[in-house]
This record gives sequence, C-alpha cells and structure tokens, in this order.
Amino acid sequence: MQHTSISIRLFSKPYGIRSQVERLLFVLALLSVGLHGWLLYQLIAVRDFHSAMTFLYLFSLLPFSLFMVSVWLDHNPDYQRHLSITDLGVRYRLGFMQREHDFEWEEVERLVISNHALGFELKNGEQHAVALDTVNHAKKLQRIRDELVQIAAAKGIAIEITQN
Repeated sequence: MQHTSISIRLFSKPYGIRSQVERLLFVLALLSVGLHGWLLYQLIAVRDFHSAMTFLYLFSLLPFSLFMVSVWLDHNPDYQRHLSITDLGVRYRLGFMQREHDFEWEEVERLVISNHALGFELKNGEQHAVALDTVNHAKKLQRIRDELVQIAAAKGIAIEITQN
C-alpha cells in the first residue's frame, strides 16, 4: 500500500480542558473588570489607600491578564500545546512556554501507540511521550493512529499497540 502525504495538526482546541478553562477565564475577567471599577472608586474617591486594598486591586488584575494571554495564544497558535504529524516527521509542544520537540521519521526506532499516549523511541536513545487522554475528538485520534501505523509500516519502524 502506497503511503500518501499526510499533515495532521492537532492544536489545543480538540483538548477538552481548554474550553472549560476559557469559560472560567471569561467569567473571571468580567468579575475582574467589575472589581476594578469598585476598587478604583475606593482608592481614588474615598482615598482609602490601605495596603490590603492596594493588594486586592493588583491581585484582581490576574484573571484579566490570563484572559489576555488566552486571546494572544489564539492569535499565535504555535505557542499552544500541539501535535503535528507529517510525512517527514513529528513536531509537538506539551504546553505553553514549554520547549517544542521535533524529529524526523528516520530517527525513530520504535513507536508505541496506546489509548492515552503516543511513545516514540529514537535511535539515539531519546524517548518522547505525547499524552492523548484529554483529546475529545475520537475520529481525529483514530485517524492519527491509522496514519501512524501506515507510516511505521512504510518506514520500517517497529510498532507496539497497547490497550492501556
């Protein structure tokens, strides 16, 4: 069977935890804006400059800042958690501000596919594991598994499929 060129780019959107975090950040950002108005009134109009009020004002900036980081990540998706599989190799990032890893198929000695993770053992002894247990799109996961099996067969990579 001839292997066709593939390109799968799995960004954070298929991960179930992202939508829950986005809703929470949006609610916290709205509460933060309301709290800012009240605290600004307390600090300026009433001239109540207690250290607790100032700390509360600065602390209330946190949810709004997180919301702005989330918006920034939507416009710069390469900084998000992602998994990219092409016919040349694999590139992935496990989370924000973490190092991106990439390697070519010629470097892979063994591939381990389970229900919850992908494992790559490289010829130089490095091991890479990509967790898939938070991905909510079953069809996309099945497509990834099928493509990886085809690539492993075409490139002569040892493959192990487990059910745990």
